Amino acid sequence: MKLQLPQGFATFLILAALTALAGLCALGGATVLERTEVWRTRLAGEMTVAIRPAPAGTSDTEVIRAAEILAGTQGVAEVRVLDRSRVAGLLAPWTAGARGPDLAILPRLIAVDLDIRAPAQRQGLADALSAAGIRAIVDDHQGWRRTALDLRRQAAAPLLGGLAACLAGLAAAGSLSVGREAERRGQALRTRLRLGESPGDCVRSLFLSCVPELGLGALVGGLIAAALGLASGLATPGANAATLAQPAIVLGAATALCAVVAVAFALVTALRRTRDMEP
Repeated sequence: MKLQLPQGFATFLILAALTALAGLCALGGATVLERTEVWRTRLAGEMTVAIRPAPAGTSDTEVIRAAEILAGTQGVAEVRVLDRSRVAGLLAPWTAGARGPDLAILPRLIAVDLDIRAPAQRQGLADALSAAGIRAIVDDHQGWRRTALDLRRQAAAPLLGGLAACLAGLAAAGSLSVGREAERRGQALRTRLRLGESPGDCVRSLFLSCVPELGLGALVGGLIAAALGLASGLATPGANAATLAQPAIVLGAATALCAVVAVAFALVTALRRTRDMEP
């Protein structure tokens, strides 16, 4: 027994797949933008001070003194001294996981939260520590912020390219859907035009016959993208309506854009094919 698929089923599948891919590209782009911006904002609001270890190691007294100097510097909101085990964990990728006596030779780190209204400058913190005779390196995280920008640029090109390719495919699918319907109903439409029916009525009839499969394909594709986005970690244990609002808006906008592109090219094709049929 030969399996008969519903008419337009292939177009429906293509539309659903391309819409899902476009939605995931849009969601990925929005996620990269949001997370890199949060990262950059957080890094811009803090600095890290590394107390250089002396041959005998860095004493807790020196670290506490440095923290007091930093806390008293204008533009500093809060100072936090990281314990030795925390420093070892942070530096493990570069120190092969120092343990035991090796911890004494690691630098001591102090996290400095800046006053958002009038943040302290890196050179000001370095000068304050230097004046007190403390050998320290002040990192204002400029390198990490550049890394965040580079990550954004590197992710933007493939995601935008993928979205553009999906939209091109959707435009082609909309045109092919109407073209297929025009071929199937070509003789009937030519007859109606010869009998005096207006081209606008024929265009509307041809266009509306394809809209359901185009719209349904885009809707299903959007739902697939939403399901894949949730499965990939969009919904965290603490997720709520507020945290899901932005991804939902992005996916909704991407789905609507896909539907508009497919329908617009379907309408253009309907106009062109009807004009070609006019006597």
